[in-house]
Amino acid sequence: MWLNLAKIDVELLESVRANPDLIGAIFFDDGQAPVGVHHEADVFGDDYRTLDAIAQGRAEAEHESAQWRECYPWLAAATGETGENDVEGYEFDYGPAFVLDPGQVTAIAQGLMGEGWGFGAARRDAADGAYEGFEDLGPFYAAAAREGKAIVGGVS
Repeated sequence: MWLNLAKIDVELLESVRANPDLIGAIFFDDGQAPVGVHHEADVFGDDYRTLDAIAQGRAEAEHESAQWRECYPWLAAATGETGENDVEGYEFDYGPAFVLDPGQVTAIAQGLMGEGWGFGAARRDAADGAYEGFEDLGPFYAAAAREGKAIVGGVS
């Protein structure tokens, strides 16, 4: 299970909403990503099982509950767990795709910071600029917010 997120321009967000098949091109069509999407700078990935285990462990330690989606609503929103922003017409392997507009991205970036997620030492690979790994989730959202970008994602 892999969490896939991509920063996209508002124009592409509208195109994705009108034609959900574009989501596959963003993540899975080698060399065929839509104009404006640069995999090295605009795509985030992390093992969803690891993210889930970290969040569950932290929820148990801090809230005596394994229900991390309730304890950390901003993390749930950042990973598409709320279901509020699902895209009809496109399924990843483990559920629907979701989209977030720039306003939602900004709110989530601030919420992640408030919950203490991923604003430590990022592991972003300086050589290729890729965002990968749990520690990069907060910085990825913060960068998207600074750039005025929307986000599309899902778990494959």
